[in-house]
Amino acid sequence: MARARSGEFALIDSFLAPFHLDRSGGGFARSSGVLVGPGDDCAQLVPARGMTLVATTDAALDGVHFDLSRSSTKPGARALARDAGWKALTMNLSDLAAAGAKPRWFLCALGVPRLAEQDLHATARNLGRGMARLAKESECALVGGNVTKARQWSLTITALGEAKKPLSRAGATPGDQLFLVGALGAAALGLQLLESRKPKLGASERACVAAQLRPVPQITAGQIAARFASAAIDISDGLLQDLGHLCARSGVGAAIDCDALPRSIAVKRAEEEAAKNSGAHPFALSLAGGEEYALLLAVPKRRTAKLLAALDAHDLKASRIGEVTRAREISLRQGDRAVPLPARLGHDHLR
Repeated sequence: MARARSGEFALIDSFLAPFHLDRSGGGFARSSGVLVGPGDDCAQLVPARGMTLVATTDAALDGVHFDLSRSSTKPGARALARDAGWKALTMNLSDLAAAGAKPRWFLCALGVPRLAEQDLHATARNLGRGMARLAKESECALVGGNVTKARQWSLTITALGEAKKPLSRAGATPGDQLFLVGALGAAALGLQLLESRKPKLGASERACVAAQLRPVPQITAGQIAARFASAAIDISDGLLQDLGHLCARSGVGAAIDCDALPRSIAVKRAEEEAAKNSGAHPFALSLAGGEEYALLLAVPKRRTAKLLAALDAHDLKASRIGEVTRAREISLRQGDRAVPLPARLGHDHLR
């Protein structure tokens, strides 16, 4: 008679249950490129012929990237855990999207706090449910991981993808057009709304909360962009912060048209009210908000029409927000007027 699993191994079972793995056969069929999956010391993977393997890693921590304490009800807590699992995987898949890579596999290391066993297993199961849903939609297979004791919940993911010619932050040249796939400022406003616990939200505000809790990685757009763009980066720490990284790696600058920034009604209204009431920068959320997981592309002029047509064929839209320049600095304009940079350019992980 088999003995019931307990402790660490029971928690692993709770987390893996939503992924519906056939671990008796190594986790996944060989046709998915997985020879050995969860349950062994190492995953054994077979990349497709002619493809470059692309890898990234990122960590999501309770109290930093998500907050499991926001709800005192069991249904609310379950939803928050599912959102956290989804978001942790998004953070990594967005990096693969910026490389123009097709997601293939990922590993997840769980940091687990000391909790009552029932709460521990319920949270692990719901973290897995949120992550498994996005993994299925993205055709990205869980192939391994780890569990360790920690002060708070944490999810550290290593994601692997494939691309024929991966994009990077380097490669942009003066004259390239800057395009953004996605919207700006919504996730940052969504966080403000969650923290304020505003009782009644309009439709545009609810969309901002959704952008914070369940951001969508621009995977298809990234794979399309790989055919046309010279450089790319995902916007996770704020447009100016991440644009600065791209410019530094490419040895260029950029001129941004603030009127062209894709902002929702709620974001525009919030920025205008903050500027009027507290003297905040008029584009603070859009330029420095972060966590959008939008895709910023530098595209040679001769390729822009083909890029836009290819995106449109998949019902994806891109906004032209500026141009790459020779001057190694970032400038902002609104119409014919120069706009100063905000004091805060984006998120600093150590502050």
